[in-house]
Amino acid sequence: MTLLRRVFLLFMMLGPLFACAHDKLDETFISEPYVRERWLPYLADGKTEKSEIIRRLGEPTSSFQNGAILGYRLILVEEGRELPEEEYRKIIIQHDVAYVTPYYGWVNKRRNQLSEKGSLLTLREENKDDRLLDILTREAEYSLVLVFDDQGTLALHNLRRIMP
Repeated sequence: MTLLRRVFLLFMMLGPLFACAHDKLDETFISEPYVRERWLPYLADGKTEKSEIIRRLGEPTSSFQNGAILGYRLILVEEGRELPEEEYRKIIIQHDVAYVTPYYGWVNKRRNQLSEKGSLLTLREENKDDRLLDILTREAEYSLVLVFDDQGTLALHNLRRIMP
């Protein structure tokens, strides 16, 4: 009887989600152009100095050719807040339900909130264990590759969304 009651409650909770399953997934706030404009507007080929980038983004995730090429692994997370385990579980459940049903209203609302209150967090080997819940609940992940000239000025950069 308890199992039947739980299944019934689950359908009652998911009912509104199925009713709104016509929403489309909005990519606006996680698109590469939006992220560049919102969080990385200071990146300008031929102008931005390596020291400014490191000051803003922190130490890179990877470095090649004696620092002439830097790589950053960036995730979109809520700014300046530790994520408690209880909230992590809530986000994971809502995220999974949103993609399975597909009820994208919740995902779209979260993306919109992150566009206002979010930040790009640089992940490195040293901080990835401490930020595990952020990594698991990230709304998007990006790879940023920066190439510098001999004077330490940004020569070329490329931002790609790699997840999801």
